[in-house]
Amino acid sequence: MSNDIVDLYLKYKDFEKAVQLSGLPTLIAHLKLLKSGVLEIDDKIKYGSEGGKLGALAEQKFQKMIPEAINYNTIVKKNNPIFDFKYGDLTIDVKYSSLHKRGNTKYWQVRPSKADLIVIYLESKAGRKLDSPEILVIPQAFIYTKSTLFVTPRNELYTNFLVQEEDLKFILSEYNGVFN
Repeated sequence: MSNDIVDLYLKYKDFEKAVQLSGLPTLIAHLKLLKSGVLEIDDKIKYGSEGGKLGALAEQKFQKMIPEAINYNTIVKKNNPIFDFKYGDLTIDVKYSSLHKRGNTKYWQVRPSKADLIVIYLESKAGRKLDSPEILVIPQAFIYTKSTLFVTPRNELYTNFLVQEEDLKFILSEYNGVFN
C-alpha cells in the first residue's frame, strides 16, 4: 500500500485519515494536496471552522440554485479572495451569517468583498443554519465599508436587498451584463 498523501486522499476522500496514514505533518500533507489539485470544495465543510463549514455549505446551496454559475473556488483558484462564482459577466461572492442577538435586537454580520454582487444567506432563526435561510443580494455600489457589514431586519441592507429564493436566478440574470 502506498503512503503517498495524494493516493491516500484519493482512495479515502478523508483528509484526516489520509494524513494519519501517510505519517506526514498536516501542513506538509495539505501543501502536497493543494499542489496536486485534488482537494475538493467540501474539504472546507469537513475540516474547517464552523463558520467556514457553513460558508462552504452556502456556496453549495448557491451552486444548486444556479448550476450555470462557474465556481471559481474549484475551477480557477481555491478560496479566491475576491469572488466565489462567475455568472455570465457577473462576479458573485457568496456569504453566510448566523443569527446573533444583542438584547432584543437580532442581527447578522459579514465581511464585504469586491465582487459585483454579494449573495448572503442569513440564518432565519437561531439553530436553523441553512434551513430556509433569508437571502440578500447586495450590489457593490451599496457597500460603504471595508470591514464588516451589519444587517438588522430594519436596516436598508435587509429591507432593500432581501430576495425570495425563487427570484434569485431572475435577479442575477437581470444584473448580468450591466456592470461591464
